[in-house]
Amino acid sequence: MPDTQPPQPQTTNADPRAPIGRNRQFHLLFACLLIIGAGNSMLLAVAPPLVRQLNLPDSSVGWIFSLSALLWVFASPHWGRTSDRVGRKPIAALGLAAYALSMGSFGVVVLLGLNGVVSGLGLFVLLMLARAIFGAFGSASSPAAQAYVADRTSRLERTEQLAGLSAAFAFGQAFGPAICAALAAKLGLVFPIALVAVLAAVSSFSIWRFLPENTPPQSERPRGEWRQSLALARDRRLSGYLIYGFGLSVISGITVQVFGLFTMDRLGVSGEQGAEFAAAGFMVNALAFLATQMAILPRLKMDPRQLMAWGAGLFALGVAIQILSPSLGALMVALAVQGLGGGLARAGFSGGSSIAVRPDEQGSAAGLVVAINGAGFVVSPLLGGVAYEVLGMNAPLLIAVAILSAMLAFTLRSRRLRHASAIEEAPPSDPASP
Repeated sequence: MPDTQPPQPQTTNADPRAPIGRNRQFHLLFACLLIIGAGNSMLLAVAPPLVRQLNLPDSSVGWIFSLSALLWVFASPHWGRTSDRVGRKPIAALGLAAYALSMGSFGVVVLLGLNGVVSGLGLFVLLMLARAIFGAFGSASSPAAQAYVADRTSRLERTEQLAGLSAAFAFGQAFGPAICAALAAKLGLVFPIALVAVLAAVSSFSIWRFLPENTPPQSERPRGEWRQSLALARDRRLSGYLIYGFGLSVISGITVQVFGLFTMDRLGVSGEQGAEFAAAGFMVNALAFLATQMAILPRLKMDPRQLMAWGAGLFALGVAIQILSPSLGALMVALAVQGLGGGLARAGFSGGSSIAVRPDEQGSAAGLVVAINGAGFVVSPLLGGVAYEVLGMNAPLLIAVAILSAMLAFTLRSRRLRHASAIEEAPPSDPASP
């Protein structure tokens, strides 16, 4: 049925979700989430040379993102539940507006630091606070967007459709660093940050103005919703996916936070050249991720558990190649393999999490998934930046290989995931049934 038709009551046996496919609504969400992906990859590319120009320690790259990640963990489930109550569109628009404010504030603080207005601990705290806006309020966009797609897809379609939405981030991550490198070379490291802030503000307005909202919001705020969210996180239908997702988040935090530093030290470069090489690596990684989501995944026809197993194994192989890489070309190969593994792992984790729960739990589940995606960034500064400074440049990557190996073993042996796969393969039941 077309997406513009009014939804059917949730109490009937008819599926109330209209298919989203690749229509205008999907394209609008895709474009807006692309901007978030581009902005985050730009920031990760410019952060290592920026902190060295600002005379901050290398480990501050990770710590600047840590407070934002902590807030993200607690805020994402709240925004997911709130989208169940008030609708997906206003929450998605709010998140993009907060992202614009966060990036704009971050750029202003960097300018103050480069001009000597603020320095040292004060500068570090201001950078953390600017990024924290994204964790507290920018975290609203992802669970709302995921739930919007879940509202309009069947159980069999959902893994592929959510993977298509994830490709928006991959598009941004692929082309964001390339644009960042070109702009930084001509206009400085701060200009790309300001550009993303403007684009995010335009995206927020576009979501608010043009995205149709067909999901009937709940008329009343459920009591004890936070406890219900925690109970869902412990539910055996979902908990195995969340455990795996936390490990994937930790690995993502380690690899992205140390790659710029690793590249500069391994190749003996610094400053804008270091940002350029790091941007090239992030672009290759994102293109591999994108190819996985758009071309490889639809042809594999694997269930979420199989995707998670292959994803962890390939990601570990990519990290091992990075450890042994002697040149920029070898580093690009390493990042490509990591992107392939990450694409499979992310699709399996996010799709399986959505399939495992009922339609009325989609917002809460999406909030938990997004929270887990950021949770690893709370601890990754210790396993990434601090380990890099104290134990050497290869130490964080060896830790990453160990965690990925544990994730692979967990995926193959977990009874929770085997039980979830059996449920996923069963015929869909009445959405109102427990």
